[in-house]
Amino acid sequence: MKKNNDRLAFLTEKYNIFDLTNEELVGKLHDNLHEQGYQDVKLIEGHTKNVIAYVFTNTIIKTDNFGKEIIKNKYEVLISDLIFNDMVKSDPTKNKVNTQWMLNIFLNLLKSGENSEAVRFVEEDLPQAEEYLTIFEANKRKKKFKEYSSRSYVLKDVNDPSNINQYKSLSQLYDAVDPFIVRDASEIEKTLNKFVTMGEAEIPVRDRKFTVFVPLSREANVIFDKFATWCTARPNNSMFKSYTEDNKKPNGENSTIYIVIDHRFFEGETDNNYLYQIHFETNQVRNRNQSGQNFYEDVISKSEGVANYFNSELTNMAKEKFTIDDNIYLDYLVKFGWTQAMFDLMSEITPVIKLINKEVPRLANMNKFSELRQLIICDSRLFELHETIGNLSNLEILSLSKNRIKTLPKEIGNLKNLVFINLIGNPIEDIPDEIKYLDKSNGGSLVRIAVKESDIGQKNYKRLKELLPSVMLG
Repeated sequence: MKKNNDRLAFLTEKYNIFDLTNEELVGKLHDNLHEQGYQDVKLIEGHTKNVIAYVFTNTIIKTDNFGKEIIKNKYEVLISDLIFNDMVKSDPTKNKVNTQWMLNIFLNLLKSGENSEAVRFVEEDLPQAEEYLTIFEANKRKKKFKEYSSRSYVLKDVNDPSNINQYKSLSQLYDAVDPFIVRDASEIEKTLNKFVTMGEAEIPVRDRKFTVFVPLSREANVIFDKFATWCTARPNNSMFKSYTEDNKKPNGENSTIYIVIDHRFFEGETDNNYLYQIHFETNQVRNRNQSGQNFYEDVISKSEGVANYFNSELTNMAKEKFTIDDNIYLDYLVKFGWTQAMFDLMSEITPVIKLINKEVPRLANMNKFSELRQLIICDSRLFELHETIGNLSNLEILSLSKNRIKTLPKEIGNLKNLVFINLIGNPIEDIPDEIKYLDKSNGGSLVRIAVKESDIGQKNYKRLKELLPSVMLG
């Protein structure tokens, strides 16, 4: 017991664990750190407005031997004793050897500026940590544990899976212990139907391949406890209420949690991507292992029913938001391939459309924008231009830099008022003959095309010069 207490005392001092609710103590700590040169301070609060940490930054500027300035940031973090106690409780080992690992994850998130992820770690992930750490401790020295871990792409950088300090996140640890969690998915489908019958859930979509399940109560959500790392799926927690009631849709209604189930999951196959939880208001599309990069490929592209459902849900909420900027629903519409929705929300009399670093894979039908003078879509993964771009008769500036465009539509030759085009950063392969009509010698107004020979190749660069003799290139 003494050894355990000594270790906790060591961690308390090493990681600056304090009672951050004590205003007098916090004031003294602030003064002390300010005297040491730490000026910038950020207060980190949880969803319940409890202070969980302070992050102090000291910016140090040095000059190297060549006279170049080198900027380095030093950090000092004060951590709430309440958070520390939660970590200690989540550590199943007698000597609390895993507590330092949890502190390091929390600390690294704060130092890298990922404050929302840090809050999520201590408020949502910690309640799950004890179970995963218990399974880890029980199995880490087994030959099968190392064998399974070596097969996981998520764990490709973990050389020694028995060493807790090699795991960079709780989701990585989950991937390691996942094969050792006892599960039975055979009864899940019956359980879903039971909650629907009780009025505690809805199933708006069920087709040949997928089911969309909408839990209306915490009890309906936690049935996935043994199958996913989602905080809302943990029994005896209030995260379901926090997600649905504390986050509102644009119309003021409680937000919705959607669970998308690949029917192979019901048959006992527990691939990570066979189960997804979606909550748009907190920008989360997560599979069982808290990764959501493949939802479009895994689900949307494979099911017309699911695609139509989410298209309708997102479109209605995007319209109720009444804005293009800071519209998470619109962002997801575009991310899921429905680019037209973004342009549908724009006014038809707008003179300028400017989209930078916003995923826009395809240019939508542009017929309604008869007054448009500037079309700027940059660094947006754009690869396809709709032929109706040729109907923008008043367009003067067309800037499409840093995209993936390979082909220019022949209709571009109709833009007689076009003065400037920016195509830098696009691997243009096909240039239509009709582009010659933009040259002043053919009645056009084009003055310059910003384009690099290294992007489009020597042959196409030479072709542009021939087709547009009066236009400045480069």
